[in-house]
Amino acid sequence: MSEAKTPPAGMRAVTKKSALPIYAIGAVWLLWALLFPLYSLMHFALCGLVSLAAYLILSKVIPDSVVYEKIPVQVTGYDSADALLKAGDAHLESIAALSAKIENAEVRTTVDKLGGTCQRIFDYVRQNPKSADDLRKFMNYYLPTLEKLVKTYELMEEQGVEGENITASKERITQMLDTMDVAFEKQLDALFGDTALDIDTDITVMEGMMAQEGLTDAGKMPTAEPIQPLQEESFQAGDIKLQL
Repeated sequence: MSEAKTPPAGMRAVTKKSALPIYAIGAVWLLWALLFPLYSLMHFALCGLVSLAAYLILSKVIPDSVVYEKIPVQVTGYDSADALLKAGDAHLESIAALSAKIENAEVRTTVDKLGGTCQRIFDYVRQNPKSADDLRKFMNYYLPTLEKLVKTYELMEEQGVEGENITASKERITQMLDTMDVAFEKQLDALFGDTALDIDTDITVMEGMMAQEGLTDAGKMPTAEPIQPLQEESFQAGDIKLQL
């Protein structure tokens, strides 16, 4: 089996099995027909066993191949959500291409993680199209800024020198990427605020109904703590500030 890797942003991994084991079955039957008799049930049974053995052995020896293909565009029927997903996929493709060129493994890992968080945000929008209206600042500023920072870092790294200005700028970009990593995860968490409140309401109603039906000991039944909505927080690195 091929080693599992995280697919690039906007892509999905597809495992494909080799066709060689199947071809081997045909080859066994062809060679058997040329070299050995095939006019009795025993001959057919032996040939079948040999071809099955060849298939099983090659299936174990030849690893599956993993290819990446673009995630199909899903039309939500909600104009702002469809526009957001189209623009977001374009940004993520660009960021993934830039990340692949970055030599600093730590920075590359952070950028890939940010891309994964963005993809999960877009996955949520695909399932909840109306949430697109809450992501205008994310789409109009944060995501384009992430792309610009990654592009600038890759350009500076490409110069192959460690001058004072380049080194200082790369350090600030690295700090900002770490800050954005936290901010983007909180943005994803904020999208689940309504879901969390709905679950809290369902639990409260269920507790009341069970108590009324005498299905629980109301005096001993623990009460679920209400889920608090995410409060606005700001993240700052150097002179760059993000606020959710």
